[in-house]
Amino acid sequence: METYKMFIGGEWVESSENQVLKVLNPSTGLPVASVQSASRDDVGKAIDAARNSFDSGIWSRATPGDRSNVLLKVADLIEKNQDKFIKVETENSGKSIKQISGYDIPYTVDNIRFLAGACRTLEGKAMNEYVADGTSAIRREPIGAIGIITPWNYPLMMVVWRAFPALAMGNSVVVKPASYTPLTTLMLADILKEAGVPDGVFNVITGPGSSVGEEMAKSEKLDMIAFTGSTEVGKRLSVLAASNLKKVSLELGGKAPFIVFKDANIDAAVESAIVGGLVNNGQDCANSTRYYIQEEVFDKFVSLLKKRIQKLRIGDPMDPSTDMGPLISETQRERVEGYIEKGIKEGGKLLSGGERPEIPGHKKGYYINPALIYTENEDSAIVKEEIFGPVFTILKFKDYNDAIRRSNDVTYGLGSSVWTSDITTAMRATRDLRFGTVWVNEHVVVPSEMPWAGYKESGHGASLSPYSLEEFTYIKHVYFDLTGKVRKDWYDQIFKG
Repeated sequence: METYKMFIGGEWVESSENQVLKVLNPSTGLPVASVQSASRDDVGKAIDAARNSFDSGIWSRATPGDRSNVLLKVADLIEKNQDKFIKVETENSGKSIKQISGYDIPYTVDNIRFLAGACRTLEGKAMNEYVADGTSAIRREPIGAIGIITPWNYPLMMVVWRAFPALAMGNSVVVKPASYTPLTTLMLADILKEAGVPDGVFNVITGPGSSVGEEMAKSEKLDMIAFTGSTEVGKRLSVLAASNLKKVSLELGGKAPFIVFKDANIDAAVESAIVGGLVNNGQDCANSTRYYIQEEVFDKFVSLLKKRIQKLRIGDPMDPSTDMGPLISETQRERVEGYIEKGIKEGGKLLSGGERPEIPGHKKGYYINPALIYTENEDSAIVKEEIFGPVFTILKFKDYNDAIRRSNDVTYGLGSSVWTSDITTAMRATRDLRFGTVWVNEHVVVPSEMPWAGYKESGHGASLSPYSLEEFTYIKHVYFDLTGKVRKDWYDQIFKG
């Protein structure tokens, strides 16, 4: 079992307190590696490394083209070493190898290549004479040393979504991956060093979020925190970050509605419902979790959905035929089971699933069968709260206004989808749904060129797209006097010499 070190200032280091944490394979419940548990001193050293590298200008003052070329090398090296990344990510996360090999890794490489190119073409307001005597221009400059805290559901991808826009714009970063899934982030550090990222620009520390993450949020040497994870933790980090008013970018929870109108292609909606609800083993903030089905097609939709779920292949994530692997931990499985029980107690009817399957050779794995629950209780926890697991909550609706009102009646606002063959209904829904993304006759698709951003308690700030690059910059106004006069005409308004 390999023991990974932390990456600070371009060097691999152990915890100053000689503490390590076990990393488990959620498919077997057995350890696959161990990582360092950073002390406060370790966190401080990583922050200092980022701070010093930024202040030196070695990366922050490099041209966009130079930074772009380095990041393109990173993408090439990940692609070259993809077999190792696929194996480790599958063992560490429990996701199916076909998702990681067919989607996660190729998509992540595409994300990097897009960001590398986009950082060279930022647009802005034209330089102009907005007052008669001078020219104004806008500069976008890197913010500084940034703390990046990533979740366990997309270990490698989320580092790219959060850290790479920052790097592309010239910032230095300290990354703290989730304790459940730190391995590919640590592997990435070697890739960045090989590609030519200067020492201290990219640092990785590991350990509990309750200590390491909070220490980063409180640090007055960090200029910004970018966090992806739960809304509760995001609120906590925002409070801590207020100590020096550092900028905070948050991508938080979701409770995506999946609205099916009676004129929709029901077969297509059912197929997407399966994918939208079970991508990443149901552990995705964009998962379709609330299925609002118009009364006229409700029975047909539910019947087809049940049949399709029964064909799902749950098993060993390393098996290419597996559709769905385990949840990330026993704690997460118990959380999901708790929501299923609560949904039933609050008036829901379990239509199928929710039990623990028998997976030969994986008795200690954290598996659960997807649960299908029908409820008429709009205030039920399974309707209002993020479950982060394979639970399909099915509800009926009467008309357009009923569907939109109930879909918006949650504290979250990340992803949503509407299913209809009527263009007017589709256009109205894209306007009326209060979510950062609205898909029409599809769910979960996010191109590298488009932003992933939230409304309400799903956070603020953007991942992907040029907007994510702007997220990690300051805006500076620069003014040039064009007159050469000692006294300008307007000076008399203040001081008449």
